Amino acid sequence: MLNSLVPEHLRKDWLLHFSGFITWSVICYLSLVNLTIGGEFFLKLSAFIIFYVCFAWIIFAEDRAGSVLHKVLLGLEIVIVLFLISLDKYNVAAILLVLIATLLPVMFTRKQAILLIITITMAHFFISYGDGLLSSFFRVIIYFMLQIFGFSAIEMAHREAKAKEELAAINQELLATRFMLKSSSKKQERLRISRDLHDAIGHQLTALSLNLEVAKHKVPEEFKPLLQDNLQLARTLLTDVRKVVKEMRDEEQFDLISSLNNLISQLPNCQLTVSSSPEINSLRLKQQLMFCLQEGISNALRHGKANQFILNSKKVDNNIVIELSNNGLAVAKNSPSSFGSGLTGLNERLVDFSGKVALIARESGCTLKIEVEDCYD
Repeated sequence: MLNSLVPEHLRKDWLLHFSGFITWSVICYLSLVNLTIGGEFFLKLSAFIIFYVCFAWIIFAEDRAGSVLHKVLLGLEIVIVLFLISLDKYNVAAILLVLIATLLPVMFTRKQAILLIITITMAHFFISYGDGLLSSFFRVIIYFMLQIFGFSAIEMAHREAKAKEELAAINQELLATRFMLKSSSKKQERLRISRDLHDAIGHQLTALSLNLEVAKHKVPEEFKPLLQDNLQLARTLLTDVRKVVKEMRDEEQFDLISSLNNLISQLPNCQLTVSSSPEINSLRLKQQLMFCLQEGISNALRHGKANQFILNSKKVDNNIVIELSNNGLAVAKNSPSSFGSGLTGLNERLVDFSGKVALIARESGCTLKIEVEDCYD
């Protein structure tokens, strides 16, 4: 029960956050232990509490990148630490700058973070300048290097975690692609065999039947029963061949939902919910829709880290609308990633069916919307 209330990123990095809390507690204690109860005591205590509230608020957020609120809270933290440094008699408050540095890798690029750390260090130097140029310089340099160390350690961990996520998404996409290739290869081979049976053996048996029919009228009476038996055998073989070809082609009329379920079953920790399944007459359209939906799933896995998919469809006359929604990361409206070459390729696949493909951004995840016109092969 408790684990479900704690975000996953906090469960993974609990030791890091716990050590940050202990560091803050020790610095707070050392800064306040020798102060008498009064205005300065409560002022510094309030500053420490506000600092940790801002720090904890940012840590508990699952998506800190690009949030204006979190950057404002970070700025407030910096101001508070510089204020505490200006009142610090024991030169310990600057340790809190290391905690701030651990927040930067997720919120800024490396260049932006380094520039921010340098700016903070310069402000720290000017505040500490009254203690003497040389002593202030070396003390500030020490804290500067500690900030760089803390930033680098968290950035490395963040980069490794991101690489693992990307690798997992690529593996899922490879599994999906392998499934599609395997399924497509089987279908193409069965289609080739059925065509060969129909075009080669079927035509030859037809020709044999015609020749036997002609020969039956030209041979003596004693040979006609034998030719009749051979003619009947040829007709039976032709019927059997046509039956096999029909069965093989009927199997090619695959069920789109079953194929999607088979695809999802190949992907770890993924689930497909079908709200309503489309009724499609054209086999070629089913095949192209399968490729489009497979690419939509792959992109949602790779770019959106999605693992839950909902398929909804409706049909009005011959027009079909299919929507594939996911629970991945939200896609910013009008962002370049929303209108890339992928959608162009999907639209080209469905051009023979008057198809239109669009990516619709939602508050959580996105929806791939496909509009096509059904037909008969």
